[in-house]
Amino acid sequence: MNHRPPSLASFSISVAAVLALVTWAVLSLGCSGGDPATADTTQPLPVRVVVAEAADGYPVREPYAGRVVARRASELGFERTARLERVLHDEGDRVEAGTPLAELSMDGLQAQRRELLATVKEVEANLEMARLTKDRRSRLRESDHLSPESFDQAVTDERALQARLASVRAALQNVDVSLERSVLRAPYAGTVVARYADEGTVVSPGMPILRLIEDGALEVRIGVPPATAGALQVGDAHALEVEGERTVGTLSAILPTVETETRTVTVIFRIEEPSAAVRDGALARVELERRVGAEGFWLPLTALAESRRGLWSAYVVSPPGAEARRRLDRRQVDVLHAESDRVFVRGTLRGGEEVVATGIHRLVPGQWVRIEGSPANVVAQ
Repeated sequence: MNHRPPSLASFSISVAAVLALVTWAVLSLGCSGGDPATADTTQPLPVRVVVAEAADGYPVREPYAGRVVARRASELGFERTARLERVLHDEGDRVEAGTPLAELSMDGLQAQRRELLATVKEVEANLEMARLTKDRRSRLRESDHLSPESFDQAVTDERALQARLASVRAALQNVDVSLERSVLRAPYAGTVVARYADEGTVVSPGMPILRLIEDGALEVRIGVPPATAGALQVGDAHALEVEGERTVGTLSAILPTVETETRTVTVIFRIEEPSAAVRDGALARVELERRVGAEGFWLPLTALAESRRGLWSAYVVSPPGAEARRRLDRRQVDVLHAESDRVFVRGTLRGGEEVVATGIHRLVPGQWVRIEGSPANVVAQ
């Protein structure tokens, strides 16, 4: 097959078509104002900015858990060995201070008391006789009808009986104390939460009979890191959560020791007005603030755009100043901490730069913008 070369006429027509197309493109660009960046200079996009201010750290609120405990809890028992006669209150009973809770058998003590009372009367009678004898011998001695030894013997007998009477009365008082302590009484107002023995049991000294916890005086004990404990102030009020119910506790004490197993410091919160959910042994939580030292900047959450490789980006207007039209530059940042409406970042930002606060989805680097309103500050806490 033979191929004929294109003619000069057809080549001239092709060149003319290309020149026409180029001319149309140039005219179109001329009408639109040239390159896109130049076109944007006529209508810069309004933006709001915040001033990036350097900070040396950020606060972190961390939850800690502990237990509700009664301020006072006692395992109540007797001080002597005897048979348990009666238990007057059971688990769940609320009692006032001084209320009898249980009693020991007092038959032996009562018999001993009666015996001592009889001894007291006997000694008192002998003492009266000794006094009469001493008085008679005293008169005889004055008339020289009695030897000094006989008078001295009467005085000695009286003194011996006085000592004997004091001893018996002391024994009687000791029995009365034992009788009083044979009745177990509540040392403070509270609720009986456990019963360990029943009637007829022979109890020994110190053996627990009932467990009593104080009503209306509950505490929350929580272990926190030493650094967190050092930032707390005794007397401050904190929001607590007990079994899902919120309440308020006052920090009453920070113990001066570190637990060897958990390496934590125990802090104690006093609950002034406990609700029904706040009970001894209930689980409690508190959120405490800890400051993390780091150099960076606070920015609004709306100032960030997702970038590559896990980083984020923000847009700053440059150059700094008061010009009506400013260009956008991108800054890569790393988010160290995020809150509901702001973030703490570090990266290529510099202090004093003006960062676009909102609407970054419609921006691109190099775009012309104008600042709307006065630059704001992101308050660092």
